[in-house]
Amino acid sequence: MLSSKGKFSFQQRSRIDIIACILENSKGGSRKTKIIYKCNLSFSQFNLYRNYLAENGLLNVLELNDGAEIFEITDKGREFLKDYKRVKDALNEKRI
Repeated sequence: MLSSKGKFSFQQRSRIDIIACILENSKGGSRKTKIIYKCNLSFSQFNLYRNYLAENGLLNVLELNDGAEIFEITDKGREFLKDYKRVKDALNEKRI
């Protein structure tokens, strides 16, 4: 994105944006690698968010027989995502 002075400006994502991305990409069940690529995270970053989201009941972690993990958004996670989108839409309507 170019600013009015011709310089590139990059907008950093907030923790809330990253959480929303993880939850959005966990709908229907997803593996770690898919979420990491879709949300542009490192494995260590993902693991921090994974633990936080699981401990707070927003994300279920299902372990398969082969040891792989599948991540699935919970009902509480869906509520969070709905509220996140509502706030984001409201803020986009009234840009400062």
